[in-house]
Amino acid sequence: MMRLLLSTLILGLGLAGFQPDSRADFAGHVSIVNSVTFSADGKTALSGSWDWTMRLWDVASQKTIRKFKAHTLSVNSAAFSPDGKTALSASADGTLKHWELKSGKVLNTFKGHTGIVTSVVFLNGGTHALSGSTDKTLIQWNLATGAIEMHLTGHRGPVLSVALPENGDMAFSSSYDGTIRQWDLKTGTTSKIYTGHQFNVNTVAVSKDGRILASGSVDETVKIWDAVSGKELRSLTGHFGFIAAVAISPDKKTLLSAGRDLIIRHWNIKTGQLIKSMSGHKKPIWDIAFAPDGKTAISGGGDEVLRHWNLADGTEIKK
Repeated sequence: MMRLLLSTLILGLGLAGFQPDSRADFAGHVSIVNSVTFSADGKTALSGSWDWTMRLWDVASQKTIRKFKAHTLSVNSAAFSPDGKTALSASADGTLKHWELKSGKVLNTFKGHTGIVTSVVFLNGGTHALSGSTDKTLIQWNLATGAIEMHLTGHRGPVLSVALPENGDMAFSSSYDGTIRQWDLKTGTTSKIYTGHQFNVNTVAVSKDGRILASGSVDETVKIWDAVSGKELRSLTGHFGFIAAVAISPDKKTLLSAGRDLIIRHWNIKTGQLIKSMSGHKKPIWDIAFAPDGKTAISGGGDEVLRHWNLADGTEIKK
């Protein structure tokens, strides 16, 4: 179980071969969808897939606006720039690509990691980026020049997830080594190490103000952390199998988690109580994201589609 997520990531470099739900909207990918995110206005969404592509979606119609294909292996992470004009993709081919969304043009390709690139976020208002890799490092990039400005080292295993609060002075990464690290981006040093999970930490999310963390692990738990003190606040149980994705609501009152058991769980962060469970995916869920208004969420999974959720009643929004 401990090696499940990483082994799946490494082996899943081709197509999954699962037939998508013909009734589903947000259809188009032909393999696992393992990255989803909303634009700042909530009108569009990005997805990354093991089919080597990234897609831009119109959320209202649930249809593809544009398909981006230039990577030669799976797209593991996709991120919108703050102004919504460009996007970054991180791939198992060891590269990152910077895209112009309107034209679909590749603006730059970034090479520097020696392993699979698992996660990427924009920094400094969109002028820089931070990526994590199975090479156990994070790299800070200058998007204008393509230069590597900083290597962040310290993890003893592959970096599986990277998260960033709005202030941009710190970042968080989770790893196969079972820890979460908090980084000072001014110095490139570790300021805190969070321990408590029994096995690899597949995913980490941070609130906008950088005060609350959430993490999910192969140990089947979701943990909530105080990022000021570094203390674990509570451990949430109920999932069966690995947890691949967590997300914190914009108002930091609730949390979403999902993974192998096909169930999205919506939690109250303050009490740790389960608000509701949502189901619809036919294969494990690999990522989930809140809409900017916190009222809906989008998820992606092994059934090759994205699903859009009304969080008030837990139903899937279909067109």
